[in-house]
Amino acid sequence: MNILVITSRDLEKASTKFRIVQYRDYLSTKGIYLQFIKQKDIGPAILKQLQDFDMVFNQKCLLRSSLSREILAGGPKTLFDFDDAIYTRPGPPRSFIAAWRVRRRLHLWLREADIVTTANRFLADYARQYSSSVVLVPMAIDTGIWKPTAKKESSQITIGWAGAPVNIPNIERIGPALCVLLKKYPSLRLAVFSGKKPSLPCPFEFHQFMPGAEPAFVQNLDIGLLPLPDEEYSKGKSPIKAIQYLACGVPVVGNVQGATAEILKQNNSIRVSSQDDWINALEVLIHDRNLRRSLGEEGRQLILDQHSIYTVREQLLELFLMKKTGQAAG
Repeated sequence: MNILVITSRDLEKASTKFRIVQYRDYLSTKGIYLQFIKQKDIGPAILKQLQDFDMVFNQKCLLRSSLSREILAGGPKTLFDFDDAIYTRPGPPRSFIAAWRVRRRLHLWLREADIVTTANRFLADYARQYSSSVVLVPMAIDTGIWKPTAKKESSQITIGWAGAPVNIPNIERIGPALCVLLKKYPSLRLAVFSGKKPSLPCPFEFHQFMPGAEPAFVQNLDIGLLPLPDEEYSKGKSPIKAIQYLACGVPVVGNVQGATAEILKQNNSIRVSSQDDWINALEVLIHDRNLRRSLGEEGRQLILDQHSIYTVREQLLELFLMKKTGQAAG
């Protein structure tokens, strides 16, 4: 079975990597082969080759409508996957015309694709307004790599944040609260893992992004930070960082809204809103080692049950093997 995968950028883009690329080797052992193409490279030659594929997997690319119709009518089964609230965007809203164009392109794929997959219930509810073939395929990670490690008993407590440069404003936003805590607790340290150094008004350890180094960084944390802006776009996220923290047995303090509530629960994290909330929540965990441990253990179990690559890959395999005339539900 051959699947043409349409992506927006390179294969290391987080959504592309976690939604489809990480399953490539496993799928090949099942006789399913993925061919990747960037949306900008789709032209007449590829359109003529559509019949050579058994499926077209569109990873949230909003192609121009005329091109989308050619692909959707091209013969192979079609699957449209989205893991963000792509009907909106972070920050300032689009102009009326731009927003109309985005929704028109998105709704075309939702209506016409044989299968629509989303990362969470929040997005699934949106998709079901336009499609009767919506399947929830959770964000997943390799729980054999992202796992707890034994920590030496120490009076030092490490709170940390890992994120892409584009999300640095999120950690900078809670800088004042972090400063209060670092001044109050000499044994506390802050660590940051990113491709860009944030500007924070307090001392912190900066770990430059290196491929493959992030699991070890997270495993060394005692508390994971998940600051998110209060906006519609964030409500559609299943934050991969929250999943990575919990997979490593690290309790999370963070903003919870929309789909984040499907991952961060009372038994594995502490929800916050204001700067005072951040201070109070972190103080609770700083003082209570047993609570940190129990929250982390519950979080690890949630990821094993719902967000492990080893279970989600079986769900994907079943979808790929489904007959074109079949109806998906979930």
